[in-house]
Amino acid sequence: MGRVQLFATCLGDLVFPDAVADAEALLRQAGVEVVFPRGQVCCGQPAFNSGHWRAAARVARTFAKAFDPRLPVVTPSGSCASMLVHRLPGLLGVEPYEVWELSAFLAARGAEPAGVNADRVVAYHDSCHMLRELHVEDAPRRLLERTGATIVPLPRADLCCGFGGTFSVRQPEVSCAMADAKLDGAAEARVDALVTADPGCLMHLGGRAARTGGLPVVHLATALARGVGSRP
Repeated sequence: MGRVQLFATCLGDLVFPDAVADAEALLRQAGVEVVFPRGQVCCGQPAFNSGHWRAAARVARTFAKAFDPRLPVVTPSGSCASMLVHRLPGLLGVEPYEVWELSAFLAARGAEPAGVNADRVVAYHDSCHMLRELHVEDAPRRLLERTGATIVPLPRADLCCGFGGTFSVRQPEVSCAMADAKLDGAAEARVDALVTADPGCLMHLGGRAARTGGLPVVHLATALARGVGSRP
């Protein structure tokens, strides 16, 4: 059966708890026992990306205290997975954890999600960290296809959505223009929803879509567990 630890992340905990619950449901459906460490807080990524490495290390220690290094860690966030894989070991001087982004784990396990997206047409947005640092590109798309969804490619799918953590705060005009370009590409493709696996991208694109009357933006975990027509 196997056991994994589920890392909710800050945005998952505070903004998208339904996506975290959907991630847990998908893991259990795949035959995995899920452990949810109660002491988890943050991986330290916001401080690290802002150049405050000492502050990032203080925060990252809460992760090291909460999570058992003997069990795999699965998270529904590409950016947080990248932080844990590429930066936390050096930051804290610890051995690397076995860390999986959710879709990569499910695909490696051969998960077969239910056909919750029959006759639905979606576009998938690759987050920068998942695409460039984790090299997870095919897994989300294969899983969506297994739910019955038809995937329409976005124009310049490799481009950032404009979130970029503090970039969206420091350069709001550029950030919003990048989000609008991404949403316009999805709208031109005439899809039912835009799906992404990173809570940061989801917050940015979903917030912008709500403000401009754009199409639904759905976390991958929700799209796989309940379908793109089921929004939190």
